[in-house]
Parts: sequence; structure tokens; C-alpha cells
Amino acid sequence: MKIVNLKTFLDLPDGTLFSKYEPHCFHGFSIKTESIKDLDDFRYHDLIGNIKDEGSDDFANKCELAEKGESIKLYFNCEERDGLYKFDQLFAIYEKDDVVDLIARLNMACYQGM
Repeated sequence: MKIVNLKTFLDLPDGTLFSKYEPHCFHGFSIKTESIKDLDDFRYHDLIGNIKDEGSDDFANKCELAEKGESIKLYFNCEERDGLYKFDQLFAIYEKDDVVDLIARLNMACYQGM
């Protein structure tokens, strides 16, 4: 893993696994898609909290069902645009070996207590 600034991040290829980063703190887990360089912006797929929903009311209802212990469907192919224009944002970039190790660990989780 390495930490990069926005300019470097925008030059990275689609498919880059990342977290937003501030000193000593990682936020979220996402896959970068398109860079919108003329706006210093980008698109991504968030990997945390992606509830398959039909809008904000449905999202809230499904969160409440999950809070009551019901199983709800997740969706991992929903592209979003960052749009925060935080030019000093840092990013933790997960490299190939990190991703391979993460996949192996997730596979183990499928067989341990799930």
C-alpha cells in the first residue's frame, strides 16, 4: 500500500482499489473508475454499505430492516462521483499483492463462521 495525493490518484488506472486517507486514518473502501481531470474529480464504486435500493426512502427502510436482524441485498456495481473538490485529499492505494491477500482473506471468511 502507498499514500498518494489527488494529482497522482487521478493518473491511476480504472480498477484501482483505494481508501480516502488522512494522517493515521483510513476511510471507506472503493474502486476507482473514471478520472475527470479537468474538474480534479473522479468516479468510483463504493464497497461499503451498498444496499440495493430504489431511492432514499427505500434505503432508509432497508437499513431499519437490517438493524432488526433481517438480511438485505447488497449491490457492488453502483458508480458514484466524488464531487467534493477537496484538493488536498490523500488516498491509500492498495497494490496488487494487497488485493490478492485481501481476496484470500475474504475467501477464508466465507468458510469461517459465515
